[in-house]
Amino acid sequence: MLRRRQRQTTQKPCDIIELVDTDEEDDVGDDDYKPELSSHGQKSVDRAAALAAGITKEPRKRRPPTKEKDKTEAPAAKKKRGGKDNENVAPNSSDAQTTAAAESNVSDSNPAPTTGRSSFWQRRKVWTLDELLAETENIQPTAARNIVKLFQNDNTIPFICRYRRDLVDDITPERLRDIRSTYAEIVDLRKKAETMVNNLEKENVLNTEIREELMCAKSTEELEFLYAPYKPASKGTLAERAKALGLEKSADALLYGAAPKVELSSLVDRRNDALATEALVMDGVCNIISHTISKNSNVLEELRRLRNVHRIMLKCSKAKASKETKTHKAAAGTIDKTLDSSRFENYFTFQADVKSIKPHQTLAINRGEKHKFLTVKIETTNYLKNDLTRFITDQYMRDGIQYPLRSNIFERALEECFQKKLQPLLSRQVRADLKEKAKKAAIEVFAKNLKQLLLMSPLKGECILGIDPGFKNGCKLALISETADVLETGVIYPHTNNKSKRAAQEKLVDMLHNHSCSIIALGNGKACRETEMWLSELLASGVLDSRCVRYSIVNENGASVYSCSDVARKEFPKMDMNEISAVSIARRLNDPLSEYVKIEPRHLGVGMYQHDISEKILTESLNDVVSECVSFVGVDLNTASLSVLKHIAGLSEKKAEKIIEYRMQKGPFKSRQDLLSVRSIGEKSFVQCAGFVRIEPLSVGGKLNNPLDCTWVHPESYKVAEAIIAKCDMNLSDIGKAHFIERIKSFSSSQENLERLSDEHDLPMDRVKFLLVALQREFLQDYRADVNKRPLFKKGLTRLNELTIGDVLTGAVTNVTHFGAFVDIGVDRDGLIHKNHMNNVDLSLGDRVTVSVIKVDLQRNHLGLRLEDQLMETDTSFTIKIEDD
Repeated sequence: MLRRRQRQTTQKPCDIIELVDTDEEDDVGDDDYKPELSSHGQKSVDRAAALAAGITKEPRKRRPPTKEKDKTEAPAAKKKRGGKDNENVAPNSSDAQTTAAAESNVSDSNPAPTTGRSSFWQRRKVWTLDELLAETENIQPTAARNIVKLFQNDNTIPFICRYRRDLVDDITPERLRDIRSTYAEIVDLRKKAETMVNNLEKENVLNTEIREELMCAKSTEELEFLYAPYKPASKGTLAERAKALGLEKSADALLYGAAPKVELSSLVDRRNDALATEALVMDGVCNIISHTISKNSNVLEELRRLRNVHRIMLKCSKAKASKETKTHKAAAGTIDKTLDSSRFENYFTFQADVKSIKPHQTLAINRGEKHKFLTVKIETTNYLKNDLTRFITDQYMRDGIQYPLRSNIFERALEECFQKKLQPLLSRQVRADLKEKAKKAAIEVFAKNLKQLLLMSPLKGECILGIDPGFKNGCKLALISETADVLETGVIYPHTNNKSKRAAQEKLVDMLHNHSCSIIALGNGKACRETEMWLSELLASGVLDSRCVRYSIVNENGASVYSCSDVARKEFPKMDMNEISAVSIARRLNDPLSEYVKIEPRHLGVGMYQHDISEKILTESLNDVVSECVSFVGVDLNTASLSVLKHIAGLSEKKAEKIIEYRMQKGPFKSRQDLLSVRSIGEKSFVQCAGFVRIEPLSVGGKLNNPLDCTWVHPESYKVAEAIIAKCDMNLSDIGKAHFIERIKSFSSSQENLERLSDEHDLPMDRVKFLLVALQREFLQDYRADVNKRPLFKKGLTRLNELTIGDVLTGAVTNVTHFGAFVDIGVDRDGLIHKNHMNNVDLSLGDRVTVSVIKVDLQRNHLGLRLEDQLMETDTSFTIKIEDD
């Protein structure tokens, strides 16, 4: 049995390579590929393989066998698995040479193959989950061990960040989500390694050295690289067809320079059409050699190294769509009617170094290519090709017998390998890396915007009129009470004839007057600006009292999806779906969190190319954000809806249903402890959710059994909290009162008090401090008050064509992306502050800003802005235009 060649692998992450060797191998348009791992440290082919191929040069001295290998010898390894040879070992050139190679490399007892690991692999050890997590995420080993234990025990991120943050070095929820993703990847990596080990054990090709090498791999790419020589080969490739014709020995002899010299004429077989001429024989030999070179781990690693060294350009051009292409697209259903080529004008003559391309550019290019608006190419310099050619030539041609036929065939095979395999592979790798980075950036932007949207301050204590604007079907109205109950609904038609406009005006005024309502929530969908202009005219003419009536533009994305959902039908079984949309818009102003959680996050429209991201990955990430927001805000256990309750940390939809069922049958919960009486709520679920649900006084008749049930204090810390209250000479009934908060604040200012509490109750100092902070919060204080993002109210509207360059306006940020921020400044459409005009200010959703107009494009309906100032005040109205003194 031949010894597998020695590898020298660097610690850089490697790619997994999956090469295509079929008749269609020139088609490289698809960037969804499965690469294999590569390595670039070694400068020659395996000496044992070269000897087996007949090269007379003496092999390098082998590493002596270990004692363990002397004691335990595995059964002989199979040469092939699924018809594939070890790609990094040259096949036998003759029986005599095979015998000689075997005698020089293995003992008579045929032990399992050795990997011939370099000193790098020998220095490695099998890692534990926390060790690799600490190394990958650059966190302290102690924190990594704690995080692994917390995740293994099914602790949620909200619970960890509020009640166990001392164990994780005060890591933020956003950072912890990233760490959890890495943890999940590490767990999957270990499972894959164990699966590979089991597979090799079944195939009798496993020994201690191979097992340790696989278990030491620190990435999926690295693991696939190590496993590649044992993977079954794909059938039907050009190389496999040539091997089936009996050309393998001759091809390997030419590649490695084995004796005797190969004569193509001796391989011609007139009876076989595939071998009828020397040209056909040469084609088959070149296919085998090209395939062997493309599978060489050293070549693949060198390709990766050169990819990071040389300049690689991505070039875009406008696609030339023929009539046939358009017909095919229409039949295939790939045309998006909402898109047109003008959206991709910036990329019709675009080129950039792949290292400098921004995530949003990658996403735009990919979308344009998907919809056949763009043609994309990856171009490399000749320097890369020349360096790679020299490396491969040195790998194979410096040893063995030198003669013209060998040189000619090698040059041709190498050129074909580069053009048909290595160059396309490089392009797919580059595109895939760009796509992965862009995907992560898009999810990051979406998660950040979603969190800010969910934590917008609620507008409590006001009746609100919701308007779902429309043209032909009219504007749907829904007026809700201070507690979000529906009081009245209707439909008006302000955008048709004058008679309908007058009727719409009368209907609107009557609804506002009858319910003493002065707040209007206007959806930002179709006909929004026309409806906003109509409202502005009513305010300007005095039909609506501009001194008290105000309106706010509300994000209505997903309202129509919600109105057709099962949740909406259960909530409003007799209401028209169009009117349900208006109710949702009004409630989004009343309590954004409670309403937005009813809708799938991807439909909220606050991201960047979110529809181009895998639905599963995006949904998982965004659900985490929703759970974090709902948990941190907290809910009343006796009044929370199913839509909100199911997002509490530690709960699920089924558990939330059981909680609602319990309170309907047994009455309101008297304490948090009553949760343990609910079927399906066990101790573990209780620990995770108890700190995020409250028992509010109004829901239990005005008096609480334990006021701590309405605070951030977790039930596990009630005894400590009671001890603190006793030390301050206060009672539980004083919680939330002004003098109680002052007393606790005074007590917590003493370091001596903190240290004494920590020692007496054996608690970390951070946990003691959190308890004191929780006791200092006002009773029923809303977490969103800390964020302080209020809705933006307006009393008028300016048209886009009324703006001039240099105008200064104020507004609110409605969306944030990697390339800039969109701002509602009270004109026909949102303006864009490009990142180059943001003065290095990090804006977020809901921020009030002062901007100046730098571009007005009426034809394309574009508005460019420059950030002048970020307003700190939280006014509920703003001035449309700031006049010069």
